[in-house]
Amino acid sequence: MKFKFIALPLALAILANAFFITNSYAYNLNGAGSTFAANFIDRCRVDFAKTTGDSIVYSPSGSGAGKNMFTNGITDFAMSDVPYSATEPKPSKEFVYVPIVAGPIGIIYRLDKYPTTIKMSTNTLAKIFAGEIIKWNDPQILKENMIGGKTPKIPATAIRVAYRVDGSGTSEVFTSYLNSVEPLVWSKQGNKNFSSSFPGSISNNPYMMSASGSHGIAMVLTQTNGSIGYNEISYSRGLKTASIQNKAGVYIQPTVGAASVFLKDFTPEPNGVVKVNYNNPNKFAYNISTFTYGIASKQKSEANDIVKKFFDYMINVCGKKAKDLGYSPISGSMLKFSKARISEVGSK
Repeated sequence: MKFKFIALPLALAILANAFFITNSYAYNLNGAGSTFAANFIDRCRVDFAKTTGDSIVYSPSGSGAGKNMFTNGITDFAMSDVPYSATEPKPSKEFVYVPIVAGPIGIIYRLDKYPTTIKMSTNTLAKIFAGEIIKWNDPQILKENMIGGKTPKIPATAIRVAYRVDGSGTSEVFTSYLNSVEPLVWSKQGNKNFSSSFPGSISNNPYMMSASGSHGIAMVLTQTNGSIGYNEISYSRGLKTASIQNKAGVYIQPTVGAASVFLKDFTPEPNGVVKVNYNNPNKFAYNISTFTYGIASKQKSEANDIVKKFFDYMINVCGKKAKDLGYSPISGSMLKFSKARISEVGSK
C-alpha cells in the first residue's frame, strides 16, 4: 500500500515564501535534504533570521534529493544523514561534510489495547522489517516480553511495516544497522532506497506500507493500528517507541542521551564523514542513531560566507536547544571536529 501526498500546495507555498523574503532580509539562502533533521533546522533557521537578518529557505525533500539539488547548483547547501554514495553524481567543485546535529532513529509503533512498551532483540527487529514476523503475538515477541515469568497478553494484530519510499538517509542508516547487527536475516547492504536493501521481494507484500518523508511515515503510523516504522523521535508524538536490545544485551529506549553514548564511538575522516560502530558494546548505548551532515562548497563567495555562519549558528547556538526537540547536540571531540570542517566552507 502506498500513501500519496499532494506536493503542489507545499511547493507553491515555498516559492511564495521565497519571493516575499527576497524583499525582507539581507541575504537569502536555499537548502534542501534531510527530513530526519527538519524539525531542528526549522527552529534554527527562524532564530537565525531574527538574529542575523539573513533568511534560510529549507525544503525537507529527503537526503537523496537534497544531495542531488546541491550537485546541480539548485541550492546553496544540502543536509543529509549519509554522504554521497559511490554511484551518486557529486558536485564538480570541492565540498565538505559538516556534522551538524545527531539523534536516535526510533522504532515507532501503534498497537492498540497493549499499553506496555514492547521490547525487541535485534533478531526480532530484523525479522519484522524483513517480513518474517507478521503478528504482534508471534512466539519470539512473546518470549522477549515476559512479565514476571508470565506470557504477556499481546493482541494477535497483524504487523504492518511502514517504510520510506523516497531516497532517504534515515533508510540508509537503518538498513545499514540491520545488515551490520543481523546479516543472516538482513542479508543486503544498507541503501537509501529501502526496497533496494530489502532481503526479498517487497512488491505486492500486503504487510508493507510506503510513504514519503518523515512526516509521511508519522502519518501512516498514526492512522494504522499494528503499524511499525523507523523515524526520528520528534515524529513519535502520541505513539510508542520500542526498546531495542543493544550489543551488551540491554533493552534501550531511543533517548538523546543513549544516542550520544553510541555516537561517541566514531572514526572521523578528513572530508568530514564520520563512521560509527553499530555494534557499540556500551550498555547505555542506543545503537540506531546517526549524525546529519551539512554539505557545503569550499568555493569562496558571499553565499558561502552566510552558509558558514548558519552552520556555525546551528552547532554553537541552536544546538543548545537540540535536546528539547528530540536531538543530540554536537559536543566534545565531535564539536571540535565540526568547527574545523566549518572553517573550510567558502575558504578557497
